[in-house]
Order: sequence, then C-alpha cells, then structure tokens
Amino acid sequence: DFEARAMSSVAAHHLSARPAVARRATLSRRTAGDRAPVRTRVRSPAVAAADTENLPANLKKIVSAFQMVPDAMQRYKQLLFFAAKLKGFDEADRVDDNKVPGCVSQVWVVPRIEDGLVYFTADSDSQLTKGLAALLVEGLSGSTPKEIMAVEPNFVELLGLGQSLTPSRTNGFMNMLRLMQKKTLEVYMAAEAAAKE
Repeated sequence: DFEARAMSSVAAHHLSARPAVARRATLSRRTAGDRAPVRTRVRSPAVAAADTENLPANLKKIVSAFQMVPDAMQRYKQLLFFAAKLKGFDEADRVDDNKVPGCVSQVWVVPRIEDGLVYFTADSDSQLTKGLAALLVEGLSGSTPKEIMAVEPNFVELLGLGQSLTPSRTNGFMNMLRLMQKKTLEVYMAAEAAAKE
C-alpha cells in the first residue's frame, strides 16, 4: 500500500541518498590550558545543493531564496512576509485533531487532495509561527503524497534560521512538518478508499 511504499522510499533515501559528508574545518582555541581544537562543520555549496535535491520543487525554491539572504534579520523578515501570505482559515477547522502538538503557539493545519496532489491551509496565533506554517504550506502544497513523505525534518537547517528560532520554536516547526505528513497519509488513504467504493 502507499504508506508502506512511502516509508520504504524514505528508508532507502536514508541509506543510499545521503549527501557526502560535509568538509570539516578545525578552529584552534589558544588558551592557557591549551584546550583541544574545536571542530565545526563547513557546508560547501555542493553539499547544500545535494541536501535540497530530494525536496519538493516549491520547497526547494524557498530554501534557495533563504540561502541567498546572508543576514539573519532579513531572513526573519522573510518569515513575517510569508505569514502575511496565509489565506483565511475556516473557524470550524480550529479543532484539536488539526492542532500541532508540542508547539509554543497554537497552530492548525488542514490538507486536501486534488488530482493526486496535496494542498494545505494553516493558521497560528503568533506571527512568527504563522510564518513558519506558511513556509511549509507554500513549500509542500502542490506536491504528491510521496514527495511530502520524503521530506526530512532536518531540512530546517538549510534555511539558516538558527539565530532567529529558539530550540522550542525549531521543535514546533518540525512537529508541524510531522503532522502535515501524517495528515497527508490520512487524506491519501481516504481518497483511495473512496475511489474503490
């Protein structure tokens, strides 16, 4: 069934499509105690490109746009710009089943499937979180269920929002993605069942 195939696809991606290990640079700290060197990862353009290779087309464009902005404050403003793009959300959909768990702010996401493609609506009571939700809505809408299921939560690292998001916000963002993937499976299976009736 689709769920098994999707999970198998994700597993295969983990095992065989991992990007090359990023080059590591060693930064030495000279202190009185002559501490051991501190190692930090340096992400090359080639590695960044490999990391985005399996993202849905819309999400890949968004990641590329964020990577072109060198300033953390400007990336934060981009998030707020996304928040303003969210369309109206039906009050009837503000229910626990659509609510993202483990999120600092309240966030709701609702999917629908049309011609085999999934589209999302979302809303939040926080502008920053609304921007994160809008980023996922725009990045994932119009994708196939398989493409959505293949997105790994750690793609958030490619956005360069580390300075703008607290650990709890980052965790909430990943929970948004997980719920959207879960609901993608639900609407797909419901559509499949309806087609067989």
